[in-house]
Amino acid sequence: MRVTPKIDYPGVFAALPSPCLVLGTDLVIGDANPAFCEVTGRSRVELLGQYLFDVFPDNPADPEADGVTTLQASLHRVLSSGQTDHMALQKYDIPVPGSPEVFKERWWTAINAPVLGPDGKVAWIMHRSEDMTDVVRARRTAHLPSISPGREAAMEAEFAEQGLEH
Repeated sequence: MRVTPKIDYPGVFAALPSPCLVLGTDLVIGDANPAFCEVTGRSRVELLGQYLFDVFPDNPADPEADGVTTLQASLHRVLSSGQTDHMALQKYDIPVPGSPEVFKERWWTAINAPVLGPDGKVAWIMHRSEDMTDVVRARRTAHLPSISPGREAAMEAEFAEQGLEH
């Protein structure tokens, strides 16, 4: 008889190499793994119990910022459908730790997945993000000295073709 080892799920979550958050249905941060804390420069203690968009608002200096709207729409699709939602490449600047009025440019891809409770309803949302900023900057440098909105759309299509959006 084969013995199946008991899985240490908190240990697995902490060891995930991708930045991950566990969000409540009210979009309050229930947990953050070390990879998420590292990429955002926030401690787990700073994040837990905080409403996601209070911690990560849109950059007020960028009139075209739509990260909050886009992420909110994805999270609400997960809540209403109970299905995983894959987000395309998204510019979503984040506040500099210790200087909330200063933002640094960031580009992300994300997947939002429902965690169902015993009743079959969404109890939590697993938000997995990947920081694509270095890739975007490298492509920007390699292809064009400055990036136009049309080029951003073309880059997003190239990422999708190469499977980089997942």
